[in-house]
Amino acid sequence: MLEDPPFDLLCPGRRPTGIGPVLLPADEADGPDWDGFAHLLGRVADTRLLPGVNLGPGGGEGIDATIRAEVLATTGAALAGEPFVAGVRAEPGADGGFDPSRLAGAVQSAARHHAVPLLLPSPALDLLDPDELVALVAWTGDWCERLLVAEAPAGPPEDPGWGMDVFGALLSVDHCIGVVHGSRRRQPEWDRIRRRDDQRSGFQVFSANDRAVDQVMYGADHCLDVSAAVPDLVEARDDAWEAESPDALEQQDALQALSSLVARAPSAGTRHAVARLLHLRGWLPHDRALGAPLRRPPGDDDVLRAALDRLGL
Repeated sequence: MLEDPPFDLLCPGRRPTGIGPVLLPADEADGPDWDGFAHLLGRVADTRLLPGVNLGPGGGEGIDATIRAEVLATTGAALAGEPFVAGVRAEPGADGGFDPSRLAGAVQSAARHHAVPLLLPSPALDLLDPDELVALVAWTGDWCERLLVAEAPAGPPEDPGWGMDVFGALLSVDHCIGVVHGSRRRQPEWDRIRRRDDQRSGFQVFSANDRAVDQVMYGADHCLDVSAAVPDLVEARDDAWEAESPDALEQQDALQALSSLVARAPSAGTRHAVARLLHLRGWLPHDRALGAPLRRPPGDDDVLRAALDRLGL
């Protein structure tokens, strides 16, 4: 039996906010494919999802800081003041420890380009205890007006994250407008949604749960890897849920089938799976993704095509 049955959280008619990660493709020389990136950015920007760069399968870890800075500047120029989300990372200093000045520069740069910075997990942040982490988030108010924080598990995917004490403290930081929760477990997300509803209704809980992409139906917003490949269909699901249409359930089932394929273990293959989907859709002339540590086997194409067929593609 569920510890806290979630049915009271069901919210037909609620429009979720979605972050659509934008894949950074690779050229034949293993550098950024800027033409491909511009096309994919436009595809996400054509929907009601917020484009997200330097995060998720779009890259963060494994991609050089100089390239991430160029992605940020390119996106800011292309969107001409329209909002988007940009991942920022706490980089180590010369002594290998946490260097707040480097993080300050990254957050300020994102804000200058009209992005909402999303503070991503990193080994440098792992050096901080929970009180220091919350103090750091509060301090970022000197550098930006709005901030998102990625609440990722510290250990295996089943780890629920930093815990409710840290989440509750973040609710009290005015310029922190939400978290992206990455435990891939329903109950911790439901716990956070309830706490949010009780304490700060405008705070956003973005579900990154690729195992349960229906969490929007329980009051979550979303930041899903699969949105990098099918932002238009995720938008259509959100439209149907907002309209209280039964179509939302059929679309939901089809999206879940595709998401489970894209994000299945080993997770190192997710970035290539997204690139492969984009190639099969005709949105990318190749299936190369910058910083992809693992390529999925060619046999994946048959099951990916079947999942796309189910979505009407």
